Amino acid sequence: MRRLPLAVALLVVAAVLIGPATAAAAPTRTCKSADMRYPFEPGGPKTFGVFKLRITGGTCTTARRVAKAWMEEFEANLRKGKVKLPRSVEGFAFTTLPATEPQTYNERGRKGKTTIRFAYVVPNG
Repeated sequence: MRRLPLAVALLVVAAVLIGPATAAAAPTRTCKSADMRYPFEPGGPKTFGVFKLRITGGTCTTARRVAKAWMEEFEANLRKGKVKLPRSVEGFAFTTLPATEPQTYNERGRKGKTTIRFAYVVPNG
């Protein structure tokens, strides 16, 4: 009969230790990015631009602002004839992750405890 109270005490201790770790985890939000897309030809489907925009530890407003700034800087580089990916935008340090689809740059930007992720699809012609 002594084992039951000891088991209950161990469960309570485990719950106290595990509880704050899961409660402190920041939620990941999926954000709209349809307005950051464009067609290859006028009137065509919007198949290029920012897709799968997500943020952890922040708001969608921040994610959209930073992703749009990244996109504008990248496209300005393309217009100059350079394929140069922005490494820092609005204090976020960006890393290009391995691509999972053709013609796609998977980007991750971090600033403190905030992480932004998105896929940027470029036209091939």
